Amino acid sequence: MPAPLLLAYDPACTLCCRMALWLAQRDRRGLLLVVSLRDPELLRLGPELAGKPLEREIHGLDLATREVRAGADLLRPIARRLPGWRWLAPLLALPGCPGLVNRIYLRWSVWRFRRTGRQPF
Repeated sequence: MPAPLLLAYDPACTLCCRMALWLAQRDRRGLLLVVSLRDPELLRLGPELAGKPLEREIHGLDLATREVRAGADLLRPIARRLPGWRWLAPLLALPGCPGLVNRIYLRWSVWRFRRTGRQPF
């Protein structure tokens, strides 16, 4: 069983809040620790996240390896931890898929700032 994954999301972003709730509802094994980037406990749990652009894109920290990932690079680790979604992890590793998914994620990230009227950091 994989180690828990700490996910830091932007609570000022409606889309991010919806995604955090969606993930938390599907995490039946307690392998995703979804924490607001405004939570004072975040950097105590994951000091490796200090100085990262947490407001630009979602960041995650594997609590066993202490490896930090961000944006679309988190899709495989998340899929591996969610029942019913593990089948997606190998597909996300196919040649060309990580780059394509990352480009889509970055476009979505820019779009969310436009939609919320906030300036990207």
